Amino acid sequence: MKLKVLGSVSPYQKGKYNCPGYLIETSDKKILLDCGNGITRELKLPDDLYNLTIIISHLHRDHYGDLLTLGYATYVYQKLGLLKEKVKVYIPKEESCDKAYLESLNEHFFEFIFYDETNIIEDDVKISFKRNPHPILTYSVKVEDSKNTIVYSSDTGYKNNTLEKFAKDADLLICETTFLQNQKWKEDNHLTTIEAGTISKKAKVKKLMITHTWPEINKKLYQKEVKTIFKNTILAKEGKVLKIGSR
Repeated sequence: MKLKVLGSVSPYQKGKYNCPGYLIETSDKKILLDCGNGITRELKLPDDLYNLTIIISHLHRDHYGDLLTLGYATYVYQKLGLLKEKVKVYIPKEESCDKAYLESLNEHFFEFIFYDETNIIEDDVKISFKRNPHPILTYSVKVEDSKNTIVYSSDTGYKNNTLEKFAKDADLLICETTFLQNQKWKEDNHLTTIEAGTISKKAKVKKLMITHTWPEINKKLYQKEVKTIFKNTILAKEGKVLKIGSR
C-alpha cells in the first residue's frame, strides 16, 4: 500500500495546508480517507477517480468540505466519457446526517452508502471501522492487506477511545494531534501531543503520523512533544508519500 497526504490541518485550510484527507493506493484500488477543504488540488484528476472509494469518518465539515468540489468533478468527467463507474462514498449512518448538504450534490457521479461499526468492506483490502468519542458519530478506519495495516484515528477524545486495541501493531497510525500539551480545551473530544504519543506506545504501532494540527502553529512543535513519548513519529505534510512496509 502507498499513502499520500492530501490535507493535514484543522479547522480550516490555509496557504499550502488543506483540511484532512489521505489517499491510499493498493494494487488496483484507491481509498480516500476523508475529503477535507482543499484536498482536491492534491489529486491527479481524472486518474485518481478511477477505482476510487471515499470514506468519510464523520460529518464535521473540515472532514468532508471538498465533497461538493469532487462531486462536480465526477459529474464533468462522466459527461466527457472519461468516468464509467460511480465513485462510492461511505458516510456514517445516523439520523443527524447533513442530508441537506448531500442533496445539494445534485450534479455528481457518486453512489452514497451509509455504514456503521458492523460493516466490513472487503476487496483486495479489508476496511473496518471502530467508533470513538467525539461530539457526533465518528469512526476510526482500519485498512489491511495481506502484509500491512494502516489505521486512521479520525477525531477522538482520549478517555474511552478504542485506538489502543483497534490500532494494535499497525504499521502506520495516522493520528489526530490537535493540541500542544499547554493548550486548554474544556471537552475531551480531541487529543494532545502526549495523548497521541501514549496511545501509539500502548498500541505498539510501528510508525505514528501526526495530523489535524492547527494551521497557525509550527508542526515541528507538535512533533517535538510527541517524540518525548513515541520516537518514531513523523509529520503529515501535503504531498508526502509513504510506501507502507518500507523504512
